[in-house]
Amino acid sequence: MEAAQLLKEHELFELLPAHGKVVTLDADLPMKHALDALSSHSATCLPVWDSFQQRFVDVFTCTDLVDIVLYTHRALAATSGAAMTDSEPRSAPTRGDAQQAIERCQLRDLHGLSRSKHSGFVMASVDDSMYHGCLMLKQHGLECLPLGDTSCSTALLHVLLPEQILAFIATSPGFREEATTNPSALFAAPLSSTALPHCAPPTTVLQGTSLSDALALLSERRLHALPIVDGEGALRDIISCRDVRHLASTSQTDDLTTRVEECLSSLPQVPCRLHTCVPSDSLASAIERLASVEVAQLVCIDERGCVVAVLSSAEILTCLLAQPAAS
Repeated sequence: MEAAQLLKEHELFELLPAHGKVVTLDADLPMKHALDALSSHSATCLPVWDSFQQRFVDVFTCTDLVDIVLYTHRALAATSGAAMTDSEPRSAPTRGDAQQAIERCQLRDLHGLSRSKHSGFVMASVDDSMYHGCLMLKQHGLECLPLGDTSCSTALLHVLLPEQILAFIATSPGFREEATTNPSALFAAPLSSTALPHCAPPTTVLQGTSLSDALALLSERRLHALPIVDGEGALRDIISCRDVRHLASTSQTDDLTTRVEECLSSLPQVPCRLHTCVPSDSLASAIERLASVEVAQLVCIDERGCVVAVLSSAEILTCLLAQPAAS
């Protein structure tokens, strides 16, 4: 089974859920309500509708939250610095000011924000092939792909996440058989020769790093997750843009001087938050694990426990697109 050919033979329409709804946000909605919507729906991205223009104008994501938190704190710091040199003294920011500023800003403000991801709204048609959808995700650097009945439609039918494509592949006839019975097949090949070459060199932070420095790296390097290592370089934890969703909604982003591991201790307790793999694991095993909405990324580690790469659905799809498709 050739992965690229499989994606070319099936339409995005097949990935629409039988039941469900599309949650959208109004551009004039205060960030507080947008945070509530992300949390209550366990969403990583939500489309933004502009009532004045009568069209979708953006997609609000957890990555945007990182930029918004940093922008707000830097703006308050600049105001505080100006207050100290101004001939007419003004009160410096106090505890809670940053959180209130974050919650007051509107989604419309995203247009004027310097963001670490591409802005704007790109939509695909449900009649497009899954291969075309994967290309759009890669070429536009999208975290999700809005789907309409046409590519220029104002009727939004679904917001497709990359892991849904992986889930489709993982349940395709022949996937497991090929991965387990054909050692020369792509899905049976190790990550070291398939997905890892498509991963960027890993960026890590030491334990004790401030939340401010961690968020700055997430934003500046356009990362979705940042491994936390000890003095020996061994993996100890990870902070992701998804984590920032919870931190912002629970006012944990008011003080960015807090050590990142202290912030992470406030996250809801789950059976497993840190998911790892090794270079010798098969591509099939990574696809099956990343197909779950509970696994946003796999941290690939070596025999010493040091980080080799951070593997997400995006790198898997890039790997599959790189494979030749039958004509």
